[in-house]
Amino acid sequence: MTGVLPGGAARAQEADAALSYACTFPSGTVESVGVRLRTTFPDGGVVGEPVQPGKVTATVTIPKAALGDVSALGGAAVAGTVGVGVAAAQGGKATAVEWAGLATPPTPVPEDADLVLAASGDVPPVTPAGAGDLAFTAGELTLTLASRGAGGEAPQDAEPPLAVACEPAGDDREIATVPVAAGTQPGTAEPAAPVAPKAGQKAAAAPGGTPAECGKYAGPTDDWYPGCTYLSGFSNVKKLNGATILNDPKAERPALTNLVYSLTDTGASVRQKFVAPLRSRSTFLTFGFMPTTATMEMTQRPVKPGADYGTFEAVSDMQTGIQSVSAHMRMSIRLYDVEVDETPLDVGPRCRTVRDVDITLKGQMPNILQGGILEGTFTIPPFSGCGAREDLDRLFSGTVAGPGNLLRVTLGSTCIPDADISCPPALPAPSRTAAPKG
Repeated sequence: MTGVLPGGAARAQEADAALSYACTFPSGTVESVGVRLRTTFPDGGVVGEPVQPGKVTATVTIPKAALGDVSALGGAAVAGTVGVGVAAAQGGKATAVEWAGLATPPTPVPEDADLVLAASGDVPPVTPAGAGDLAFTAGELTLTLASRGAGGEAPQDAEPPLAVACEPAGDDREIATVPVAAGTQPGTAEPAAPVAPKAGQKAAAAPGGTPAECGKYAGPTDDWYPGCTYLSGFSNVKKLNGATILNDPKAERPALTNLVYSLTDTGASVRQKFVAPLRSRSTFLTFGFMPTTATMEMTQRPVKPGADYGTFEAVSDMQTGIQSVSAHMRMSIRLYDVEVDETPLDVGPRCRTVRDVDITLKGQMPNILQGGILEGTFTIPPFSGCGAREDLDRLFSGTVAGPGNLLRVTLGSTCIPDADISCPPALPAPSRTAAPKG
């Protein structure tokens, strides 16, 4: 079933599909399992441009008749992943898309009731090759469950994970249909510049509740725990002898940081990913006298192709308990909405660094989940694609690019939504104090 969400010109379909599956459990029994898929789709698409579903949630109801197989895992709770095979069909041709890795939090196993699991995660887009309706339908479902203790921890001598294969049991498997219109060919569309807050615009209040996106980031394996936090900081631009604030807590929509963590013998490992780019708007004196205002956007990239995004490693001192933290991430920097002496300078939508910025930050703190200060220096690469009417690459490369730029960030406490710890996440004020030496 689909509908249209109200509000504004940018509208989306709300997909809410109730599906039935016949699932074969390890004991050999076949049970009927209900699955409710919910997500959003754009209300229309364009040929050659990705159609991106929103965050997907899958509520899986396992009947109590099948709990013998689940209880055999031996834990008080279970956690795992749900995968749905989806067909994206257009013009009589279908493309298989895997909605894999929808993660479930640790969920207690009931004694005499159905087990209801809530899985969620991001899914890949589909790029239509032609005009016409693009129909999404659900296919096979896979369910993997692993044992968890009452506190969500993985038992040391746990049984192997339970794997369940499921076939669609009903005829109604439609998720959503997106009408696709003729448009530009792939690669010719240029992204629109985000709308930045204007100078003097009143900042909105900090979020009052736990963001819906919190904890929606899957770990390398099922025994990583999800959470979220906010960070803020200062980034120096050495050539301009000034600094810009990153992820200003007073901004209307500061970017959330999603993360997963795993406790280790020496401390903790954390994998993080920003939900949205980090943006800041600042004014510098170019050439020492010309006031130049611009919005800087930092978009996170994988540390290496196919790998994690941000990595944080915390090692505890065995005597003091203080953790030395090392963070690594890669960012692409874009400049837009530029004004020189209050006169707009059209730099176009693709004025960005020619390569990703490699950033390593270090610091010490009592516990990485409680937050603290990290800092390091980084090199801003030259810029490319600057200028809608004239080539401005050399201008920005000459005035901004270069080594020795200090970055200092403040991490807030980690909100752990499954246990309602430190939730909602707080917006930390950026610190001007240097991080302790790691």
